[in-house]
Amino acid sequence: TPETEQECLEYYQDKIVNGQNRQLFPLQEDLADWINKTLGLDHITATNLLDVLDNGVLLCHLAKVIHDKAEEAVKTGLATGPVPLIKGPFFEKASRRSFFSRDNMDKFIQFCKQLGVHQNLLFETNDLVQQNQPRNVVLCLMEVARIASRYNVEPPGLIALEKEIAEEESRESANWQFQPTPNRNIKHSSSATICENTGCNSDIRGLYIAEGGCGVGESLRRAASDRGTGTCSGGAASDGAPSDTTDEDWSRESPDERDQHDSSIQLNDLDIKVKHVTRVAQKQCRCTGHKCEKLKVKKVGEGKYNIAGRNVFVRLLKGRHMMVRVGGGWDTLEHFLSRHDPCQATRPVSRPSTPAGKGGPRPYSALNSPYGLHATPPTHTLAR
Repeated sequence: TPETEQECLEYYQDKIVNGQNRQLFPLQEDLADWINKTLGLDHITATNLLDVLDNGVLLCHLAKVIHDKAEEAVKTGLATGPVPLIKGPFFEKASRRSFFSRDNMDKFIQFCKQLGVHQNLLFETNDLVQQNQPRNVVLCLMEVARIASRYNVEPPGLIALEKEIAEEESRESANWQFQPTPNRNIKHSSSATICENTGCNSDIRGLYIAEGGCGVGESLRRAASDRGTGTCSGGAASDGAPSDTTDEDWSRESPDERDQHDSSIQLNDLDIKVKHVTRVAQKQCRCTGHKCEKLKVKKVGEGKYNIAGRNVFVRLLKGRHMMVRVGGGWDTLEHFLSRHDPCQATRPVSRPSTPAGKGGPRPYSALNSPYGLHATPPTHTLAR
């Protein structure tokens, strides 16, 4: 346990870095498989991804493949607009960290701009050449893959899951809009919240790109909250659509209840994994006052769960990574649960009380304020 301020600083810095690396790993693995498939390779892995790419050669080859696909898509009418180009020849035998590798990298970054990658998602040359900011590189490549899928380039697994979820949300939105007013005697799951204004929360979407873990660093946020200003009569977050399944609360069950649920409810592979991670998170609770009662996980639909009062989509990536769709990005389930765990909030630092009638600043704790137990923590996700 760290004792001095310096030890505490180093401890939390290491914790942030380790957390970011764990969050990035599923994306790196997904990108490695995608680049292998797109370029006809088989040697790129999540572990060596940055080492293989840091001379810029494979990135330039990737840009050329996307250019060819875009040109074909425009000719056949599948897509419109200018075809992104990678300008000039690149250096096939560029050494790592050399001038030539930087030149290759610059060509790829310029290609990304033509492709339509947002300025805030572009990485800088040193981010990859010297591997200073691997996270920036991963986010940029995910956006490249996302845009390239419009030109009939097969997308990575996460991008395919994004499209699947978007289609599901569209269907649910249409069903919710045109369905008759439900009978009040019908019991819906907690995912159904009656809104005073139609579409009060289904139109609110955001894109958050910030440092994982503690929200350190620059962030990009695009929110469409101006589309709807309605308020909901329910206090919990909701997707505004009723669920066809009964809520299954896996957070605080007695052994008898657990056995009864396991025998009566047929769980798929994802349900079992989510259930296991939830119980592990609960076992790590060291708080008093049963605060972890607030960290509840309920199944409200196929691939949809209510976590701490918020409906989210969870998908299984490559059969082992549980990824949560949050806002416009992705988070690992383990990290998402830890961020919503009330045990993570600490008590404010004790300070002498202010005499009655005299104002004064409230006690401040870097870990408690402004995201304490009664405030919603910021959303930190990995990709749009």
